Amino acid sequence: MFVGHTKLKLSPCTLIIMTLIVFTLTIGLVSIYYGAEKPIKDSSLVVQQTVPLLLNSGEVQAEEADISIILWLKNGNIPKGAWTKPPTPDWTWTYNELKVGSELVAVTLSGHQMIDKNEEIDLYQWYTTMSRELAKTDGMIYIDERVDQAMDISAYLSKTNAYPAQWALIGNMISIAAYQNSFSTSVLAGQDRINIQLLSRGKNNEGRTVLAIPALLKEF
Repeated sequence: MFVGHTKLKLSPCTLIIMTLIVFTLTIGLVSIYYGAEKPIKDSSLVVQQTVPLLLNSGEVQAEEADISIILWLKNGNIPKGAWTKPPTPDWTWTYNELKVGSELVAVTLSGHQMIDKNEEIDLYQWYTTMSRELAKTDGMIYIDERVDQAMDISAYLSKTNAYPAQWALIGNMISIAAYQNSFSTSVLAGQDRINIQLLSRGKNNEGRTVLAIPALLKEF
């Protein structure tokens, strides 16, 4: 060890103490980095992945979204929770029967409403519960969420860890079908399994975006 141009001799004991101090400081810095910094980062990811819908994605500035939901219920098997636990407190379902001749093939419950960010959180929690209930009877949930704003779809896919499977660019509209682990409902699109479809039309923020789960049913 050198201080200026003077050689400084240290005893073995002193060297050991200094080594321990350096080691302790290093462990402390590593603990701060992995113990304090990482949870904050992970916490942010959890928030983003908890509600991977448009209003809470951080990718749009819209305050409200136009939401439509269709429950497709094979043989008319309607879970009790569909009536007692709606997506939002003032939600209203429209009941329809699908028949082949006189035989009941399926029942659909459909609804439509404008929602804000807080209602979107409640709706997603409802979706995660109801999708498990419908899976027991081969039922399906279709969600269609729209905002009056164009969106960077690639940023949304990256933030929500979604994997693109199919895409198309038509004029000023881009469409991407992908798979995202947060959504349990999925369908086959050709040979690709998808559970979200995103379409955005416009330039910069001017335009319109739709998020469909697992696929788009209505015209955009």
